[in-house]
This record gives sequence, structure tokens and C-alpha cells, in this order.
Amino acid sequence: MRRLWGERSPQLTIGVPATLYVFVVAAGDLSLQPLIRLHAATLVMVGLALPALWLTRSCWRRGAPLALAMAAGLIIACIPNALVRAPDPGAGRGEALGLTAGLAVALSVVAVSGLPLRRACRPRLAALRLGWFLALLLSLLVAGVELATDRHLWVGPGLGWADQSRTIIAGAFRNPNDFAIALSAMISGTLAWAASRRCAGSLRVVVGAALAAGVLAVLLTESRSGLLTLLVILGLHAWGWWRRRTAQRPDGGPVLSRRSVAAAGVLLGLTAIGLCTLPTLARYNPLVRLVRAAADPSTARSDGLRVGLLRAGWRYFTASDGFGTGADSFEPLLQADPRWNFGIITWLHNSFLELLLQYGVIPAAALAAVIGVILVTVWRYPGGPEHDLARIEALSALVAFLALGCASATVLTTPVWWLILGQATCSAWWLSGPVAQPTGPRRVRSR
Repeated sequence: MRRLWGERSPQLTIGVPATLYVFVVAAGDLSLQPLIRLHAATLVMVGLALPALWLTRSCWRRGAPLALAMAAGLIIACIPNALVRAPDPGAGRGEALGLTAGLAVALSVVAVSGLPLRRACRPRLAALRLGWFLALLLSLLVAGVELATDRHLWVGPGLGWADQSRTIIAGAFRNPNDFAIALSAMISGTLAWAASRRCAGSLRVVVGAALAAGVLAVLLTESRSGLLTLLVILGLHAWGWWRRRTAQRPDGGPVLSRRSVAAAGVLLGLTAIGLCTLPTLARYNPLVRLVRAAADPSTARSDGLRVGLLRAGWRYFTASDGFGTGADSFEPLLQADPRWNFGIITWLHNSFLELLLQYGVIPAAALAAVIGVILVTVWRYPGGPEHDLARIEALSALVAFLALGCASATVLTTPVWWLILGQATCSAWWLSGPVAQPTGPRRVRSR
């Protein structure tokens, strides 16, 4: 147990709430659907957030946590106006409740990472990272059941991608894009946890197997956005690993020899060629299927549809007063648009534009401000290897947050989207903690 939370923790159970919170929320519909059936999802999320916020109230005075709290307050303040303008009061109320629950998730994960209350508190990133690792293990178990039973556990019938291939997986999420990007966030957290704990022996084998299976699961989703997100996150972590290893060498020389790098490159190249060219292997290679799907005319039509939906959403926004067209209003606006002829509900497929259109300029600007504060914090505070790890962690979470918001049908009411934003906020909060010093002329006093 001591190896999970770290040797230097004076109390082993101190990070359990943060670990459990990340683990449960990242489980997707596995934990969310029971709450939805009981009509208690928003009540539970807000009920957990309020006491956690009160207990850590002294930690929300500056930096990324303050920006997140102010953004959440502004968005919630604009919800009544969105409900008044909602074309369908029932659907609008459902979306508003889901959005409120999501904001509560973002605030809660920051709050529980700072427990117990201390004047100079900093988030317990190790506990959050362990939660992502456990969530990855659970997601891989769900994906394995999905493959073994040849049945999508939380996806209804009639979807084209579900009938396209027996190996496309969606886990406990709405679609493969959501699952792939959520897996990428879990892989990032697992990499950060393994790097901070310096896993060895059997634990290193377990972590390595989980990471390899996670990468394979992303490939099995056949999600282009998910694969791109994963590659960017892996690149960030590889860059961070190289910086940490180089800093440990007193001569500043290269970590690996040119011969070992060349040998590894040749081996990976031959493996990739064999997986893509040998018919027996290529038949089961999800990457080959993904490339073929990208060249399929139906994929081009789908991409064109997404661009058209974005143009329609932007047109509706420019025609509005900028204070929102109402909760869950894009679908009715699209169905009433004579330029489109849809008989079924079609989502906007960009949650940032969806927030801007339906809730107005103020909530969208507030969310953009949070992202800006996180980026400024990542750039402003230098430090040693631990700071580099937290910096990579924050950037990886932002990559997953932006990708999920741009690739998913809609994630305004998806808890894991807000959980990822909370993770990025925690990492930025840790960077600006009492040990860090800014690069500018002003210095931050120790707290």
C-alpha cells in the first residue's frame, strides 16, 4: 500500500478521497448510469462539491483554482437565462442539470486533492494519478468484456459504427471518440504516476502491460481524434522523460547512445511494416482499418457534415444577441433551418461552440480564461524534474480536454470532460505552489 501513495506520505490514507473520486468519475456510464436512473446525478455531484469547497476555502484565493471557481460561478449564473430561452423546457432543464453536475465535478476534484485543509495547501497529484491508473485498469476490463461478448454494453442499436466492425469498442462511454480520448487521459495519468513513484519489479510489469493494452484499446476504437490525442500526449511525456533523464546526468550528455536509438528505430520500423503488409497480420491490424476508413468516401461525407454543423452553429450565434439561444437549443434551431433537412437529432460536435451559442459569451470567455491561466502557469513557473512532470501532466490534460470538446458529439454534460479540466487545474495549482518561483521580476512569497 505504501508504494501506491508514496514513501514520503505521513498518512497512507490521506489521498484516498482524491483517488476514489477520479476512479469513480472516470468510470463513465459504469458509475453514472445508476445515478441517472435514480435522478440523483446532479444532487450527488453538488452534494459532494459543497462540503469539499468549504473545507478547502482558503486554497481558492489565487491562480488556476480561483479562475476555475470564478468560471464555474459565471456559468452557473447564466444558466437561468438559458433555461428561460430554452425551446424545450424539459430538455433544457436536463442539459442544465448535467452542466451543473459537470462543473461540480471540476471543482470537487480540485477540492478533494487539497484535503485536509492547510494554509499552504497543494494538491496531491500522486493520489489523482493513482485514480487515473485504476480507472485505466477498469476501462480495460470493460473493453475486454465488450470484445469477449461482442456487444456494446452502453450503446444502443442502430448506430452505423457499431455495426461496421466487431472490434470497434466504446467501453462505458457514448461512442469510440469519447472512449479513445478518455483512455488517452488515463494513460497520461498512469505515465505520470509511474514516473513519480519510480515503479520497479512486478509493479512495473503491471503498469507496462496496462499502458500497452491502453494503447491497443485506443487503436481498437478506430478513432482518428483519439489516436492523434494519444500521439500528442505520448510525445509530451517522452519529451518530459528525456528532460528528466538528461538533467540527472552531470555531463549533460545524451541519455541513450546513437546505436541503441538506431536499433530501436529499425526494430519498430520492421514491426510496423510487417503489421501493415503481411496479409495475415494486416487483417487484424486496427491501424490499417483506420487508414482505410479515412480514405472511405463516407468518412469524407461525415467530415463535411461536421464542418457544415460548425458553420450552422456559428451562423446561429452571429444572428443572436450573444447572451445565448437557450439550453439544448442547437438541435431545434438546426431542425427549423430550411438549409438543412434532418429527420433525427444531430449534435453540434463542438462543445466549445455549443457553450458559446447556447449560454452566451460570458460562460465561453470564462472557460477560455481558465485555459489561459493554466497555460500561463505552465509557462511561468520553472523548477526541477517534479515540476517538469506536473507541467507535462497539465499540458496533456489540456490536450485531452480540447480534443474531447472538439471531437465528441457533445460533452457539456459528460463528467469525465470536466474531470480532465480539474486535473489540468490541479497540476497548474501544484506548479504555482509555495515552493515554486516565477520567472518574472516579481517573486511569490512563501505561504
